[in-house]
This record gives sequence, structure tokens and C-alpha cells, in this order.
Amino acid sequence: MLGAPSTASYTLRDLLLYFLRLGTLGFGGPIALAGHMQKDLVEERRWVSKQDYLEGLAFSQLSPGPLAAQLAMYLGWVRAGALGATLVASPSFCLPS
Repeated sequence: MLGAPSTASYTLRDLLLYFLRLGTLGFGGPIALAGHMQKDLVEERRWVSKQDYLEGLAFSQLSPGPLAAQLAMYLGWVRAGALGATLVASPSFCLPS
């Protein structure tokens, strides 16, 4: 797509630290956390494309379990496959809470 903003480079470690911080300090429920992820990861940091985020949000709404956790796992999967989803899910996002 012509003129579409590109995503910025980031590592799996960056993503894990982001979700560790969000899982530890984030509050406001799943909808608030999903909105924060969109603002931060899509609009400000540009780590995730808007298309990937929207697909992840739609998929997360259809999946059982907490919306924000499902979305975090999806974004981990987009970055690093099954390993990324697993690492984002357990030690980073879910365990701190």
C-alpha cells in the first residue's frame, strides 16, 4: 500500500519487557489494556502494523479467555511464532498479575 507507515524495528526481548511492564503496572480491565496497546504499540512505537493489531483484536475477541492476554499472545506470535506467544503469555504478561 502506497504511503502506508512502516513498522519500526524491535526485538523479542523488547516485546517481552513491554508486556512484563504492562502486566505488572497496567490496570483498567481488558478493554482499557487493549486500547493502551493500540495507542502505544501501533501509533507511538510503531512496532505493530494497524492491520496486524486489528486482526489480532478480532481473533482475541473470538478466543476464550481474557481479551488483553489473548491479544498480547497474538502479538507475540506475530513477532516470533509459538515461542513469542508462549513467552509473552506466561512470564511476561500473565504471571505478574
